[in-house]
Amino acid sequence: MPRKRSPALKGAPAAGARSTAKSLTVSLPELLVDGSDLKFRELVADLFAAAAGMLALRRALATSVGLSAAEYAILLATWHLQKKGAVGINTLAGQLHVAAANVTAEVGKLVKKGILDKQPHPKDSRAVLIRLTSDGTAILHELTPLLRRINDRLFSGNRARDMDAVANFLHHIAEETPNSIHLAKSFHPGTSVRRERQRKTVAKESRQ
Repeated sequence: MPRKRSPALKGAPAAGARSTAKSLTVSLPELLVDGSDLKFRELVADLFAAAAGMLALRRALATSVGLSAAEYAILLATWHLQKKGAVGINTLAGQLHVAAANVTAEVGKLVKKGILDKQPHPKDSRAVLIRLTSDGTAILHELTPLLRRINDRLFSGNRARDMDAVANFLHHIAEETPNSIHLAKSFHPGTSVRRERQRKTVAKESRQ
């Protein structure tokens, strides 16, 4: 005689639903589709692929003018920021979302190569002002037609409002990344995970 199923508690999630909820990598409702995080995972995969591609592109452009990727990033940022006003170490660090110490080191290399010029700040003895030299400007003027071709192809088909939305999205990601890295570094696997790893290690050694 078939066993009767016990009636489910009213309002209680089914076992499958509870199991699925535990496996979700995000809990924000706006990032779930029918309770699934699959679309979100696809977004994250594309985000990593895009970031890796952009870094590879930057390295290729940097190599074409005899610079490292970090040096090229500083050069390009200086070029754009000096159109708005004075450029300093902290200004560059904020633009590139990196530590000021890293910017100082790369600026020093570019100054030695004659691509950037560094002068004391007239109002702050602790700060310096950075600007492109004629050699730095010449490098960027030579690259500009290529950059235009690349960017026109890379970002074609996007409307202005789409670009605004993406810009806001990426700015938020860049701002929050340090906090996420801190969370990742502070994570320590639970006791059950460590025991399972130890069990597998002992079993593997016993077979050798």
